[in-house]
Amino acid sequence: MKYQRAILLLALCGVVTACDMPDFNFSSKHGKISLTGNMLTLHADGGPDAALASSGDFSVNGKPVSITAPQRGLLMLYYQDVLDIRAQSVGMGKAGAAAGLKAIKNKMDGSSSPEAKKQIDADVTAQIHQLAVKMCQDQVNLKTVQDQLVAQLPDFKPYGNLFSYSSVDECVKSDED
Repeated sequence: MKYQRAILLLALCGVVTACDMPDFNFSSKHGKISLTGNMLTLHADGGPDAALASSGDFSVNGKPVSITAPQRGLLMLYYQDVLDIRAQSVGMGKAGAAAGLKAIKNKMDGSSSPEAKKQIDADVTAQIHQLAVKMCQDQVNLKTVQDQLVAQLPDFKPYGNLFSYSSVDECVKSDED
């Protein structure tokens, strides 16, 4: 019975996150990254907000920053890495929703045996683990690009701690357990 409640809760969470929501937020202890439409907003604690478009256009406090072609390429990679992390997050929600719907269907069909429940739990756990590993790799990629941007684009320095090594390390370690 407790599995049904957990799966139903996952399903409800999944429905909320699986809706085609235009916004995505990632918070760290140094600020926040928000995605609205095709615009990333970087909120660094104690600094002005920066905006990053999918095209690589970058502005700080509403003022466009002059960038070189290699810097634009890095900014576009940064943008794509955030989208990749968002995709993994949405995938986790969809996996939970699918498991919940399957559990409800099994319950309504009268075929909700303990073995079926265990199999659903195992399938969801495996799927979410796979997505979490991918998300950790996406965070490693984002941290690498972030560090390159800090080194090559002085205007990006205030946003150089949005992803820290400790958060990436913690993510990778938790997935290895």
